[in-house]
Amino acid sequence: MHRCRILLDRENLHRDGRPPCHRFLPITIGDEGLSVRIVTCNVLDEHTGSSLIRINGCSDNLQTGHSETPYGECSIIKVRNGQYLAMVTNRACPLAKIVGSSGCILTSACPKTDSLIEWTLIGSTSTKIHELLRTMREQGYVFELLSSEAAEVIPTLSPKQDMYFTAAWEAGYYDIPKRISLDELADALGCSKSTLNVTLRTAERNVFEVYMSGNTRAEDET
Repeated sequence: MHRCRILLDRENLHRDGRPPCHRFLPITIGDEGLSVRIVTCNVLDEHTGSSLIRINGCSDNLQTGHSETPYGECSIIKVRNGQYLAMVTNRACPLAKIVGSSGCILTSACPKTDSLIEWTLIGSTSTKIHELLRTMREQGYVFELLSSEAAEVIPTLSPKQDMYFTAAWEAGYYDIPKRISLDELADALGCSKSTLNVTLRTAERNVFEVYMSGNTRAEDET
């Protein structure tokens, strides 16, 4: 696998009225102490992306619940004081089709300013990654390549497994003691408890398989 980081400038997309996911949040990027990170992003169709976003360091009066705009919707839950999770569905994402058809995955996105966003992308090969970057440049996207390197083995999760597993981890479901119950997490994600339970257990098995295979390789080398 191959990983790269880019600094993407989406200023021209703002002018076209197509907001990036973080602009669905009721916050101002650049506020002192505020940290915003898209921890996973899945492409739903050629115009729509769904993102799980972590918000740290904001005031405790951030409005939670569900909101909608003509371009998409946003649901926010409070994890602890100063920490929130948001799920954003962006129906006007011009990059959804490009990333979705590339065979690559956007694993994180960190807004640096209102228009500059640092992306981390993973592809099966360096060729896949650089084909995606070339397509983005041909489509007029402006970015700086920050790094490009081979990636260590990572668990293979479906988009739903990735979204739910990451949400559970971020919300404190795996903390000791748990900070959120399975029922509360299912309500926040808008799915049934049984669906969430099966999806999490399947994702956990995939993660454990990668861990155990790593242990087996280490034993063979000693």
